Amino acid sequence: MQHAPDSSPLLYALILATYIFQPPPRLLMSRKAIASFLSFTRLLRPVLLCLLATPAMAANILVVLSDSGTAYQSYAQGLRTHIEKRSNSTEIIVLESSKLNGHPLPEASLIVAVGSHAAEALTARELRQPLLLTMLPRSNLERLLVQHPKAGGIYIDQPPSRYIALARAALPDVERVGFLAGRDSKDVTNRLLVAARDARLRAQIETIGNEADIYPAMQRLFAEGGALIATPDSSVFNAQTIPSILLSAYRRSVPVVGFSPAYVSAGAVVALYSTPEQLAVQSADICLQVLAGGVMPGPQAPRHYTIGVNERVARSLGLTMEGEALIRERLERLERQP
Repeated sequence: MQHAPDSSPLLYALILATYIFQPPPRLLMSRKAIASFLSFTRLLRPVLLCLLATPAMAANILVVLSDSGTAYQSYAQGLRTHIEKRSNSTEIIVLESSKLNGHPLPEASLIVAVGSHAAEALTARELRQPLLLTMLPRSNLERLLVQHPKAGGIYIDQPPSRYIALARAALPDVERVGFLAGRDSKDVTNRLLVAARDARLRAQIETIGNEADIYPAMQRLFAEGGALIATPDSSVFNAQTIPSILLSAYRRSVPVVGFSPAYVSAGAVVALYSTPEQLAVQSADICLQVLAGGVMPGPQAPRHYTIGVNERVARSLGLTMEGEALIRERLERLERQP
C-alpha cells in the first residue's frame, strides 16, 4: 500500500542537497573538511535522489465488491486496467464486502462500492473519503444517496429515452409499445411511458399484482400488435415468468425488447445493456477526476452500452432486423434529436 510520504525526509533531503551543490562557507576554509564532506555526500546521493523523486501524493482506491461473482470480478479487472493505463501512481485494493464485517477499512483516497450489498454496507459507515456507488439499480442508488448525499454513482438502468430510441431504431415499423409494471417498477414504467409518448408512440401500461395477471395483461396490451419493453423488475420478469412471457409474445408476433444478454438468448429480438467492463471505464474516468481534485459528480446513467440482436427470432416473426452497427447509428441519431 502506498501512503503520502512524511514531509520530514524530503525536508532533510533538501537541506542536504544544498550542501551537496554549495558547501557552507566555513567549510571552504579547510580542504580536508571539504574532501570529507564531498565523500560523505557521494555516498548519500542515491538516497537523496530517491527522496527528491518521491511523488507528493500517492493515491489508493479501495474497491469493495458485493460478492465474488463473475460480473463483479470483471468490473474490478476492467477498472484496474483502465486506471493503470492512465495513472502509474494509483494502487487499487479489491475486497469483498463480507471481509469488512467488524473491521476498519484499509486506508484509501477514494472508495468504490460495486453492487447493492457493498453499497448498503459502505453507506452505513461514516466515511471521510469520496464514495462512488455502481452496478446497482437506479431506485437503490437514489435511496442510498439520501443517506450519503456526497456520494456519486452510476446505475445499471439505461435512460428510458434510450430504450424507446432502441425500439424505434430496431423496429421502425412498430407504432405501439406496452409495459408490464410490478411493485418495483412503477416509477420506471411511468418514465418509459412518458418517453414513448414524447417519441409519438402509442403506449400502455398493465399493472401486475401476481403471476396470474400476466397472461390477461398481455392479451389486453397487444390485441392490436406492438412491442413489449421489458423492465428489470423481478416481481414481473423472473426465472419462472420470463419463458411464458416470451412464449406469449411470440405467439402474438410481438417482438420483445430486453435489457440483458440473457434476454437475447432466451428469445427477445433485441436488447440493450451495459457490461461490467463498460461501467468500469466510466468509473475510471470519475475516479481519476476526483483524485485529481475534482468534485464527485452526481448519479449518472451508463455512458457506454452494448446492443444484442437475435436474428433467428426476428426472422421467425417476419421482421427484417438490421445489424448492431446500423441500429446503434440510428439510436445515437435519435438520442441527439431535441
